Amino acid sequence: MKIVNYLSKFYTALKEHEKLLRLLYYMPKNHLDDPLDESKMDISQLPEKDLIINNLLVVGEKTSDLIDSHISRICLYTGPRTPQKHYLKSTNQFTDHPYSSTQQYIFDIYTPVAINNIDFRLDWLGEMLNEVLFQEDIEEFGDMRFHSGIPIVNTPEGFVGYRWIYIIPSGQGARGFQS
Repeated sequence: MKIVNYLSKFYTALKEHEKLLRLLYYMPKNHLDDPLDESKMDISQLPEKDLIINNLLVVGEKTSDLIDSHISRICLYTGPRTPQKHYLKSTNQFTDHPYSSTQQYIFDIYTPVAINNIDFRLDWLGEMLNEVLFQEDIEEFGDMRFHSGIPIVNTPEGFVGYRWIYIIPSGQGARGFQS
């Protein structure tokens, strides 16, 4: 299944992507203030970088502390795991495959409404998330596919959110009862 392994790799890929971290951390003062401007320090160079990154990237659905903050955040966690279907010609119907399933991985992006109104930050972060997850040099996510995306309606006050859902198929060998 490798669920923990995938979550760990997702988290590492996100925390090592400087453009994504800049988009999450630096909030614009006006429409000319670019978070990717080279004059701004890299997040990885800030003295409190670990604390900042732990606040920007959260494993789980933690949003209660966003109300008093002016940062964006990505929450990553697992969603439903469902059996894959296969077609049985003998019965002329689809049935659950006993050794194959699909695991959902969910990435919730939250950003302050005021910031989103300046530079479309929510969409910018979504584009950057896709860029990180579908880089050609990341082979660990080779079977990953985009599943769906939907606005998050129950966000902290003053925030907008969007949920990105990806799926990864997994299989397991047939094993009988083992004592």
